[in-house]
Amino acid sequence: MRERETQRKDDGRIAPPDVNLTPAAQPPSPQPSITGAETAHPQDETRLDGFLFSVDWLAFTVPSSSVEEIQQRVAGDWMELEKGFNGYPRAWLYLSTGGGSGRMGTGMPHRAREVHVSLSGEIVSAWEPEKVQAICRWINELKGHGTRVDVALDDRIGHATVSQVIAAADAGQAVMRWRTYDAKRRCSYKGQDDIQGEMVSFGSRQSESYLRVYDKRMEAAGKGDVVDGPWVRWELEFKKDRAQLCVDLFAHLPLDEWREFTVGLLKSCISFRDTTADSPAWERCRSSELPWWKALTEGFTRCRFHVATTDRKLEEVLAWFSQAMGPTIAAIYCAVGPEWIDKVIQSGSSRWKPHHYQLMKKQKPKRPYLLKAT
Repeated sequence: MRERETQRKDDGRIAPPDVNLTPAAQPPSPQPSITGAETAHPQDETRLDGFLFSVDWLAFTVPSSSVEEIQQRVAGDWMELEKGFNGYPRAWLYLSTGGGSGRMGTGMPHRAREVHVSLSGEIVSAWEPEKVQAICRWINELKGHGTRVDVALDDRIGHATVSQVIAAADAGQAVMRWRTYDAKRRCSYKGQDDIQGEMVSFGSRQSESYLRVYDKRMEAAGKGDVVDGPWVRWELEFKKDRAQLCVDLFAHLPLDEWREFTVGLLKSCISFRDTTADSPAWERCRSSELPWWKALTEGFTRCRFHVATTDRKLEEVLAWFSQAMGPTIAAIYCAVGPEWIDKVIQSGSSRWKPHHYQLMKKQKPKRPYLLKAT
């Protein structure tokens, strides 16, 4: 063992840390999310303030393309799966370093070149707005259509808490296009003195539009991340025709008009007004907006496009690997010995991408670098 460590230092490579001595190998167990949605890793979010806007999910279908073209435009490391996806016989999977996933399906018997793509928030929220616009324009050029688009508006000022939104809905002050809403709260045994998560959703996940309002700061705290200040997310989920509307307008609108368009979509779905549930419909719609709602939506019109930083640090990757892959690696070691694992390491080092070099904090070499067998 001492000889191997000496050789790795001489070769200029970094010896992997001992799993037993690595604090990340025993990460705290995260609490499950109550949002039911995949969320981007909140790295560096503590420095953000004000109002933020991001595209948090993108799914689409194009009638004539190829797996290679999708991979080139979306980027990432894709692997073919043994089973299909969403009714398509052939499927590919992309796992980002930020914990997101992308899936791609194709191979329909009578639509051989049709490709369906679904990209989670961890992937899309890390894109610059120019890339989002380029993808939307390409979808339209191929006469494709969007099937799901999620947009998120983040309140980092604290104009309204989730409890305040729920209270207004309970009082009949939510003038909305939906007929129902659902409020959830997670508390410890201490009850309301120790609230660990809140969310209120409007509408149904099966409808063309759906709204989630939840405390993003509490969700991050449940995952072991510390976020200073308030952070309430208003997340709109659009499907079918409304998803295509978003694709069309993101493709053609100037980037600085996206926020006003998104706020317009939010206000077309719901508004909070100084009224009651028993008031006539015409009176509810014409009543004045509640002060906190007016300030919130005005703030959202001034929000900036936020590009999430989803690349994980080395400690986080070690934590994930030891927790998720440790049992499998141990079983493989017992079944076939270390030789097969060494071959996988040698093969994998030839496929390093920029985010792998970032983990090692090394410059990308001019030629592929293979680990030497010992």
